[in-house]
Amino acid sequence: MFEVKEEDILNRMLESIPKDIDKRKDSSLIYNALAPAAQEIAKIRSDMDRFLSYSFASEDMPEEYLDLKAMEYGLTRKPATYAVKLGIFTDADGNLMDIPLNSRFSIDKINYEAIEKIEKGKYKMKCETLGAAGNYEAGALLPIEYVEELGTAKLTESLESGIEVEDNEKLFNRLMLKIKTPATSGNKYHYLNWALAVDGVGAAKVFPLANGLGTVKVVIADSDKKAASSELVEKTAAYIEELRPIGANVTVVSAIEKPINITADVSIIKGVNLANVQSEFRSLLTEYLKSIAFDTEYISIAKIGNILLSTTGVIDYKNLKVNGELANIALDNEDIAVLGTVNLGVI
Repeated sequence: MFEVKEEDILNRMLESIPKDIDKRKDSSLIYNALAPAAQEIAKIRSDMDRFLSYSFASEDMPEEYLDLKAMEYGLTRKPATYAVKLGIFTDADGNLMDIPLNSRFSIDKINYEAIEKIEKGKYKMKCETLGAAGNYEAGALLPIEYVEELGTAKLTESLESGIEVEDNEKLFNRLMLKIKTPATSGNKYHYLNWALAVDGVGAAKVFPLANGLGTVKVVIADSDKKAASSELVEKTAAYIEELRPIGANVTVVSAIEKPINITADVSIIKGVNLANVQSEFRSLLTEYLKSIAFDTEYISIAKIGNILLSTTGVIDYKNLKVNGELANIALDNEDIAVLGTVNLGVI
């Protein structure tokens, strides 16, 4: 809209100079004075086009501009959070033992700090690295500083998941949801937007009048589109409680995971490794299931077949089954589909 070529700007500027003044290209004082100015004006006009485009929300725009656009609607980008895991500590005889608070431990170059005692020998271990890196499955911890009488230190279940900073796509989707679903007077969309505003909530579903007049049920999933932890459910309920209209009776619960197990026989390109095919297929399926969380009433076996055919190296398939069935898999209202087992054989 605003962009104009540098040569066109320079030519217009030269045309405004009287003809009896020397304005020869590359040799005259006038030309050499105007050429850099034309270059700068062209750049400014190009920037004007770019900045105009940033006034319209897009997941491809720079983060700082999407943040500003989201702020117009009262939304802010969800920050990264630290993972908190359960640490269990025993002495040389295998008995649970206490350790000093703020003791630091390491596992595969990821450090954790004991921030709170739960009971004897059991502590909340906060990861020192922001984001999903702290969601380590389980394993033996190594003390960074000496801990007297320590026999074993184990990192076990997750208490609070570490979450990466919200990316542009997720923030843009929340922004579009808020714009397209007007939230007023505690309506369904109000509860949906309130739930999605909580750090760690990746999907939500709202059931007005779930248990009669004046009741609302909110079902949530975590940022990985899996069942929410009890801590996340409590945090979401507390947040909604602060905002809900007087008189509403609100229940917040976790989504129920429904494992999706896949079996099939595939024909693959010669030289392609079946393990690589299975790994990529799992990755594609996981992303697909995340993308349809709470948005569908069934898992389509045809869609899964299409994903299988789009997997690198796959030529064809047969005997595709989902949860042992040659059919679509129905989902209940509170179900969220998560990938279970994937077993591929070679035709």
